[in-house]
Amino acid sequence: MWSLDEIKARNAAAGKRARATGVNPYLLRDQEQLEEMPPFPFPVMGDAAEKFDKEYPRVDCLLVDTTGVGKTWELALTTDQLVPRLRELLEEYGPVYLAFVGVGPFQAHLGVWKKGKDR
Repeated sequence: MWSLDEIKARNAAAGKRARATGVNPYLLRDQEQLEEMPPFPFPVMGDAAEKFDKEYPRVDCLLVDTTGVGKTWELALTTDQLVPRLRELLEEYGPVYLAFVGVGPFQAHLGVWKKGKDR
């Protein structure tokens, strides 16, 4: 199990790598892309996602199970629950950007931004 300090340090390091390599969130344009998931192509941006928050409105932050063995009664979305939720977000907002903004040993926060600059 990681300590809170370890999680913060790992996410700061992920942000540093994302900034250094120019990583941007994954653009989910249509339902067809969901048919190819999993695996999920979302980058880990850590605290580098704060820059994206300035450019696009964040519409959700989903807690997701990263182990692949999550149960449907847990708070974190399982793989089987994530795809339908992404489908709902596509229907509500149209194309959305997706990136992991915080990653722990068993769960991660998946940031969701709507495409377009209107807030």
